[in-house]
Amino acid sequence: MGAFPCRDAPVIMGHEFSGVVTAVGPEVSHLKAGDRIAVDPNNGCFNCDSCHKGEYHFCKIGGINNTVGIWSDGGWAQYCKVPCDQVHKLPDSITLEQAALTEPLSCVSHGWDRICPIAVGSKILILGAGIIGNLWASVLHLQGHRRVTVSEPQEARRKLMKNLETGFDIITPTELKARKAQDTEYGFDLIVDCSGYAPAMEESLDLLKHGGKLCIFGITSPEAKMSVRPFQLYMKEVTIYAVNINPFSFPKALGWIDAMGSR
Repeated sequence: MGAFPCRDAPVIMGHEFSGVVTAVGPEVSHLKAGDRIAVDPNNGCFNCDSCHKGEYHFCKIGGINNTVGIWSDGGWAQYCKVPCDQVHKLPDSITLEQAALTEPLSCVSHGWDRICPIAVGSKILILGAGIIGNLWASVLHLQGHRRVTVSEPQEARRKLMKNLETGFDIITPTELKARKAQDTEYGFDLIVDCSGYAPAMEESLDLLKHGGKLCIFGITSPEAKMSVRPFQLYMKEVTIYAVNINPFSFPKALGWIDAMGSR
Protein backbone atom coordinates (compact mmCIF):
# COMPACT_ATOMS: atom_id res chain seq x y z
CA MET A 1 0.00 0.00 0.00
CA GLY A 2 2.92 2.38 0.59
CA ALA A 3 1.95 5.71 2.12
CA PHE A 4 -1.21 6.34 0.08
CA PRO A 5 -4.34 6.70 2.30
CA CYS A 6 -6.32 3.47 2.44
CA ARG A 7 -8.39 1.32 4.81
CA ASP A 8 -6.37 -0.24 7.62
CA ALA A 9 -8.33 -3.48 7.68
CA PRO A 10 -7.78 -6.08 4.91
CA VAL A 11 -9.35 -4.93 1.65
CA ILE A 12 -9.45 -6.51 -1.80
CA MET A 13 -7.95 -3.87 -4.08
CA GLY A 14 -8.80 -2.92 -7.66
CA HIS A 15 -10.21 0.52 -8.45
CA GLU A 16 -9.76 0.28 -12.26
CA PHE A 17 -12.11 -2.40 -13.53
CA SER A 18 -14.93 -3.49 -15.79
CA GLY A 19 -17.22 -6.49 -15.57
CA VAL A 20 -20.62 -8.04 -16.11
CA VAL A 21 -23.61 -7.39 -13.85
CA THR A 22 -24.71 -10.54 -12.02
CA ALA A 23 -27.44 -9.01 -9.83
CA VAL A 24 -29.03 -5.63 -9.03
CA GLY A 25 -30.83 -4.21 -6.04
CA PRO A 26 -34.65 -3.89 -6.01
CA GLU A 27 -34.58 -0.13 -6.71
CA VAL A 28 -32.16 -0.30 -9.64
CA SER A 29 -33.99 0.18 -12.94
CA HIS A 30 -31.29 1.18 -15.45
CA LEU A 31 -29.18 -1.97 -15.12
CA LYS A 32 -29.89 -5.69 -15.39
CA ALA A 33 -28.00 -8.94 -15.08
CA GLY A 34 -25.80 -9.52 -18.11
CA ASP A 35 -25.04 -5.85 -18.78
CA ARG A 36 -21.40 -5.12 -19.57
CA ILE A 37 -20.21 -2.22 -17.46
CA ALA A 38 -17.27 -0.12 -16.26
CA VAL A 39 -17.15 1.08 -12.67
CA ASP A 40 -16.25 4.60 -11.59
CA PRO A 41 -14.78 3.97 -8.12
CA ASN A 42 -15.13 7.59 -7.01
CA ASN A 43 -18.10 9.57 -5.82
CA GLY A 44 -19.06 12.28 -3.33
CA CYS A 45 -21.53 12.85 -0.54
CA PHE A 46 -23.41 15.38 -2.74
CA ASN A 47 -24.30 17.40 0.34
CA CYS A 48 -21.14 19.43 1.02
CA ASP A 49 -20.09 22.70 -0.62
CA SER A 50 -17.53 20.94 -2.83
CA CYS A 51 -20.08 18.48 -4.18
CA HIS A 52 -22.62 21.22 -4.84
CA LYS A 53 -19.97 23.03 -6.86
CA GLY A 54 -19.43 19.91 -8.96
CA GLU A 55 -16.08 19.20 -7.30
CA TYR A 56 -16.70 15.94 -5.49
CA HIS A 57 -12.99 15.13 -5.73
CA PHE A 58 -12.56 17.65 -2.90
CA CYS A 59 -15.29 16.05 -0.78
CA LYS A 60 -14.01 15.08 2.68
CA ILE A 61 -16.28 12.03 2.67
CA GLY A 62 -16.03 11.08 -1.03
CA GLY A 63 -13.26 11.40 -3.60
CA ILE A 64 -10.15 9.43 -2.64
CA ASN A 65 -11.59 9.12 0.87
CA ASN A 66 -14.17 6.58 -0.28
CA THR A 67 -12.74 4.94 -3.42
CA VAL A 68 -13.95 1.44 -4.30
CA GLY A 69 -10.93 -0.85 -4.29
CA ILE A 70 -9.09 1.28 -1.73
CA TRP A 71 -11.61 1.75 1.09
CA SER A 72 -13.94 -1.12 0.15
CA ASP A 73 -13.47 -4.37 -1.77
CA GLY A 74 -12.79 -3.72 -5.44
CA GLY A 75 -12.27 -5.26 -8.85
CA TRP A 76 -9.73 -7.90 -7.86
CA ALA A 77 -12.51 -9.74 -6.02
CA GLN A 78 -14.55 -12.37 -7.84
CA TYR A 79 -17.68 -10.35 -7.08
CA CYS A 80 -17.85 -6.68 -6.14
CA LYS A 81 -20.79 -4.64 -4.82
CA VAL A 82 -20.86 -1.02 -6.03
CA PRO A 83 -23.40 1.84 -5.97
CA CYS A 84 -25.57 1.83 -9.08
CA ASP A 85 -24.85 5.50 -9.82
CA GLN A 86 -21.16 4.66 -10.25
CA VAL A 87 -21.78 2.12 -13.00
CA HIS A 88 -21.56 2.95 -16.72
CA LYS A 89 -22.99 0.63 -19.37
CA LEU A 90 -20.65 -0.12 -22.25
CA PRO A 91 -21.50 0.25 -25.92
CA ASP A 92 -21.00 -2.81 -28.10
CA SER A 93 -17.93 -1.16 -29.66
CA ILE A 94 -15.94 -1.29 -26.40
CA THR A 95 -14.59 -4.57 -25.02
CA LEU A 96 -14.30 -5.39 -21.33
CA GLU A 97 -10.50 -5.34 -21.69
CA GLN A 98 -10.58 -1.82 -23.13
CA ALA A 99 -13.13 -0.68 -20.56
CA ALA A 100 -10.78 -1.60 -17.71
CA LEU A 101 -8.81 1.49 -18.78
CA THR A 102 -11.78 3.83 -18.34
CA GLU A 103 -10.91 4.90 -14.79
CA PRO A 104 -7.30 5.92 -15.47
CA LEU A 105 -8.36 7.53 -18.77
CA SER A 106 -11.07 9.47 -16.91
CA CYS A 107 -8.34 10.88 -14.67
CA VAL A 108 -6.32 11.78 -17.78
CA SER A 109 -9.46 13.45 -19.13
CA HIS A 110 -9.73 15.62 -16.02
CA GLY A 111 -6.08 16.54 -16.40
CA TRP A 112 -6.64 17.30 -20.08
CA ASP A 113 -9.47 19.69 -19.20
CA ARG A 114 -7.23 21.45 -16.69
CA ILE A 115 -4.24 22.06 -18.97
CA CYS A 116 -6.05 22.86 -22.22
CA PRO A 117 -5.71 24.58 -24.59
CA ILE A 118 -2.63 22.83 -25.98
CA ALA A 119 -1.81 24.13 -29.43
CA VAL A 120 -1.00 21.49 -32.02
CA GLY A 121 2.71 21.83 -32.71
CA SER A 122 3.58 22.35 -29.06
CA LYS A 123 6.70 20.63 -27.78
CA ILE A 124 5.59 18.18 -25.10
CA LEU A 125 7.50 16.00 -22.64
CA ILE A 126 6.05 12.98 -20.83
CA LEU A 127 7.99 11.84 -17.77
CA GLY A 128 7.48 8.11 -17.25
CA ALA A 129 6.35 5.39 -19.66
CA GLY A 130 4.27 3.19 -17.37
CA ILE A 131 0.59 2.60 -18.13
CA ILE A 132 -0.28 6.22 -17.30
CA GLY A 133 2.47 7.57 -19.55
CA ASN A 134 1.21 5.27 -22.32
CA LEU A 135 -2.33 6.56 -21.89
CA TRP A 136 -1.20 10.19 -22.02
CA ALA A 137 0.83 9.40 -25.16
CA SER A 138 -2.22 7.77 -26.76
CA VAL A 139 -4.46 10.74 -25.99
CA LEU A 140 -1.90 13.27 -27.22
CA HIS A 141 -1.51 11.34 -30.47
CA LEU A 142 -5.30 11.11 -30.87
CA GLN A 143 -5.52 14.90 -30.48
CA GLY A 144 -2.99 15.49 -33.26
CA HIS A 145 0.20 16.09 -31.26
CA ARG A 146 3.41 14.80 -32.83
CA ARG A 147 6.26 16.79 -31.26
CA VAL A 148 6.28 14.63 -28.13
CA THR A 149 9.26 13.28 -26.18
CA VAL A 150 8.96 10.52 -23.58
CA SER A 151 11.60 10.10 -20.87
CA GLU A 152 11.76 6.68 -19.19
CA PRO A 153 14.69 4.98 -17.39
CA GLN A 154 13.51 1.36 -17.83
CA GLU A 155 14.27 -0.27 -21.17
CA ALA A 156 11.28 -2.62 -20.98
CA ARG A 157 8.90 0.31 -20.61
CA ARG A 158 10.55 2.19 -23.45
CA LYS A 159 9.97 -0.83 -25.69
CA LEU A 160 6.31 -0.98 -24.67
CA MET A 161 5.92 2.70 -25.48
CA LYS A 162 7.45 2.12 -28.93
CA ASN A 163 4.78 -0.54 -29.55
CA LEU A 164 2.19 2.24 -29.68
CA GLU A 165 3.80 3.28 -32.98
CA THR A 166 3.16 6.98 -32.32
CA GLY A 167 6.52 8.03 -33.72
CA PHE A 168 7.27 9.91 -30.50
CA ASP A 169 10.88 10.42 -29.39
CA ILE A 170 11.50 7.90 -26.56
CA ILE A 171 14.68 8.53 -24.57
CA THR A 172 16.29 7.98 -21.17
CA PRO A 173 16.53 10.65 -18.44
CA THR A 174 20.29 10.66 -19.05
CA GLU A 175 19.73 11.53 -22.71
CA LEU A 176 17.27 14.23 -21.66
CA LYS A 177 19.85 15.86 -19.39
CA ALA A 178 22.52 15.61 -22.08
CA ARG A 179 20.33 17.42 -24.59
CA LYS A 180 19.73 20.24 -22.14
CA ALA A 181 23.46 20.46 -21.37
CA GLN A 182 24.27 20.73 -25.08
CA ASP A 183 21.58 23.31 -25.84
CA THR A 184 20.48 25.79 -23.18
CA GLU A 185 17.42 26.63 -25.29
CA TYR A 186 16.24 23.00 -25.28
CA GLY A 187 12.84 22.88 -23.64
CA PHE A 188 9.13 22.17 -23.78
CA ASP A 189 5.82 24.01 -23.82
CA LEU A 190 4.15 21.32 -21.73
CA ILE A 191 5.54 18.69 -19.38
CA VAL A 192 3.30 15.94 -18.03
CA ASP A 193 4.75 14.03 -15.09
CA CYS A 194 3.52 10.44 -14.95
CA SER A 195 6.33 9.19 -12.73
CA GLY A 196 5.19 10.36 -9.32
CA TYR A 197 8.86 11.06 -8.59
CA ALA A 198 9.29 14.45 -6.94
CA PRO A 199 12.96 14.98 -7.99
CA ALA A 200 11.94 14.48 -11.64
CA MET A 201 9.17 17.06 -11.25
CA GLU A 202 11.60 19.52 -9.69
CA GLU A 203 14.19 19.08 -12.45
CA SER A 204 11.54 19.43 -15.13
CA LEU A 205 10.97 23.08 -14.24
CA ASP A 206 14.30 23.91 -15.88
CA LEU A 207 13.04 22.30 -19.09
CA LEU A 208 9.95 24.49 -19.42
CA LYS A 209 9.91 27.24 -22.00
CA HIS A 210 8.53 30.71 -21.28
CA GLY A 211 4.80 30.43 -20.67
CA GLY A 212 5.19 26.68 -20.18
CA LYS A 213 2.93 24.36 -18.23
CA LEU A 214 3.81 21.57 -15.80
CA CYS A 215 1.08 18.98 -15.18
CA ILE A 216 1.66 17.00 -12.00
CA PHE A 217 -0.25 13.83 -12.73
CA GLY A 218 1.84 11.10 -11.09
CA ILE A 219 1.05 10.56 -7.41
CA THR A 220 3.90 10.96 -4.95
CA SER A 221 4.20 9.83 -1.35
CA PRO A 222 2.40 12.30 0.95
CA GLU A 223 5.82 13.07 2.47
CA ALA A 224 7.56 13.87 -0.85
CA LYS A 225 8.72 17.44 -1.43
CA MET A 226 10.04 19.49 -4.33
CA SER A 227 11.71 22.88 -4.39
CA VAL A 228 10.90 25.71 -6.77
CA ARG A 229 12.53 29.04 -7.43
CA PRO A 230 9.77 31.69 -7.42
CA PHE A 231 11.94 34.02 -9.51
CA GLN A 232 12.16 31.34 -12.21
CA LEU A 233 8.38 31.00 -12.20
CA TYR A 234 8.09 34.79 -12.45
CA MET A 235 10.55 35.13 -15.31
CA LYS A 236 8.99 32.35 -17.36
CA GLU A 237 5.37 32.81 -16.24
CA VAL A 238 5.25 29.08 -15.61
CA THR A 239 1.95 27.48 -14.63
CA ILE A 240 1.83 24.34 -12.46
CA TYR A 241 -1.30 22.19 -12.60
CA ALA A 242 -2.10 19.31 -10.26
CA VAL A 243 -4.69 16.65 -11.09
CA ASN A 244 -6.90 14.86 -8.55
CA ILE A 245 -8.92 11.85 -9.81
CA ASN A 246 -11.83 12.13 -12.23
CA PRO A 247 -14.82 14.36 -11.38
CA PHE A 248 -17.60 13.63 -13.91
CA SER A 249 -15.13 12.65 -16.65
CA PHE A 250 -16.04 8.96 -17.11
CA PRO A 251 -18.21 9.57 -20.22
CA LYS A 252 -15.32 11.46 -21.85
CA ALA A 253 -12.99 8.54 -21.19
CA LEU A 254 -15.43 6.10 -22.78
CA GLY A 255 -15.60 8.43 -25.77
CA TRP A 256 -11.81 8.37 -26.07
CA ILE A 257 -11.74 4.57 -25.92
CA ASP A 258 -14.37 4.41 -28.63
CA ALA A 259 -12.42 6.88 -30.78
CA MET A 260 -9.12 5.03 -30.39
CA GLY A 261 -10.75 1.71 -31.21
CA SER A 262 -8.73 -1.49 -31.33
CA ARG A 263 -5.45 0.43 -31.11
